[in-house]
Amino acid sequence: MKPQSLPGRIAVRVVLGVALGLGAMSAALAQMNYPMGSLQGKAEFGAFPKVSINCTDYTLGPGVRVISPQNRIIPRSQLDGVESRVVFQTDAMGNVFRIWLVSDAVASQLQLPKAPGQCGLFFSE
Repeated sequence: MKPQSLPGRIAVRVVLGVALGLGAMSAALAQMNYPMGSLQGKAEFGAFPKVSINCTDYTLGPGVRVISPQNRIIPRSQLDGVESRVVFQTDAMGNVFRIWLVSDAVASQLQLPKAPGQCGLFFSE
């Protein structure tokens, strides 16, 4: 077997490093510690301030923070019609004040309780 050239070995190491880095990053997102009282579910954003999570209507509270999977705050104006798996918190009035958008892969690994759902008798989310 012919040994690889130096550029070939570097390319292989770069590819392996990127693959390991992406795997570690997705594992880190799944292991993120969410505050106590957080719930998970599937959200559908309507016209501000409405959001439906697991077919239960909620109101987005004043100063709500919606955080993307890249850990960036998403402006309210970009939320109309967005559907995503989420982790969220409500305040004492029942308004949602913080939402993290998460991928399906991350959501399946979360150890958080699911939000109550009203999507019918056989709702499984």
